[in-house]
Amino acid sequence: MVFSSARIRNGSIAPSHSKHSGLFPSSLCQRYEFIGDGAERVQIIFSEFRLPSMLGPNECGDTDILMVYYIVNGREELVETLCGDTLPKPILSDGSRLVLELRSSYNNTENKGFTGDFFFLTNFGIPTGHQPNQSECTFHYFRNVTDEGWIQSPNFPGAYPRNIICNYLFHGGPKDIVRVRFMYFDIEGIRPCDEDTASDYVEFSNFVTRDRKYEIYCGSWRELKVDSEGRFFRITMVSNDRLDGTGFRAQYNFETGPIEPTERPEVGTVGKVTTSSAASRIRGPLLPMVPITVLTTFTIPNGIGIISIIGMVLIKFCQD
Repeated sequence: MVFSSARIRNGSIAPSHSKHSGLFPSSLCQRYEFIGDGAERVQIIFSEFRLPSMLGPNECGDTDILMVYYIVNGREELVETLCGDTLPKPILSDGSRLVLELRSSYNNTENKGFTGDFFFLTNFGIPTGHQPNQSECTFHYFRNVTDEGWIQSPNFPGAYPRNIICNYLFHGGPKDIVRVRFMYFDIEGIRPCDEDTASDYVEFSNFVTRDRKYEIYCGSWRELKVDSEGRFFRITMVSNDRLDGTGFRAQYNFETGPIEPTERPEVGTVGKVTTSSAASRIRGPLLPMVPITVLTTFTIPNGIGIISIIGMVLIKFCQD
C-alpha cells in the first residue's frame, strides 16, 4: 500500500483481518510505503498494538513483527523492529519517505495486529511556537503571544531524527528574563558532549552565537533549570548520525526581573576600568583608579581634588 501526500495528508493504517476471526492470516507480508513532498516528514502514532512475543516483551524472535525502514541514499535501512503488546512511541521519518512492513508467521488468538494514524507534516513533530520556514527546525516564542508554555524535541516522546539542528528562540519584553525548566531530558551522548565523544547535545545562549557562560548538555538529567540573562534566549539541539535518544520536554516562562544597578567594564587607553553608577555621574576626564585606602575627601595644592569611593581613589582635574 502506497500513501502519497499529494493525495492524502493523514489517515489510519491496520493489517488485513479475517472477517470471521478478527485475526490477520499467517504468512502475511504487508507493506506500507509513505511518500512525502519536499521537506515533509512522516509521523506514525499508534493507538493499538498487539503483536505478543513468546520470548518476552523485548525479544521478537520468530513471531509477528512490524519493521520500520528509513530511506537513506535511496536504500531501505532497518531502524527498528516492533513486537509485543506495549504501545510503541511515535515514529518520525528521517526524510520524506518511510516504510513499514508487517510479517506474520502464524495464527495467534492474541495477535490482533495494530492500528496507527499517519501524518505528513513539516513541523518536525513540534506542536508549539512560530515556524517561519517549513524546511527548517527553527521555532520562535514571543512574550506578547503568551508568557508561558512548553517546548519539546522533535517527535517527543518518540526518538528524535538523526542529523538535525533545531533552534528554539525566545523573545521577551525589555525587562524580561526567560526561565526554562526541563521535566524530561535524554539526549544521546557522554560528557563533555563534544565531537570527540560523538554526542548529540543541547546548548544554551543569550545570543544568536555561542555563549561560553553555559555548558553544553547531553545524557540523562533528572532535573535541569536554566535562566537567561536578558530578554533573548536561544536553545539549540544538535543530533548526529549515530544513536538515537528520546529528547526533552520543558516548560518556559517569561518573567519580569527587578532592575538592579550593576557594574560594567569599560576599556580605555589606560586599561580596564570598572565603574559603578555613582562613579559614572562624575563629570570631567578620569584618570585610572589607584587602589589605596583613603576614607575621606580632601584637597591638595595645584587645584587637584581627591575623592575616595569604596576604597578606590579617583583623581579629577578641576575645571576652574
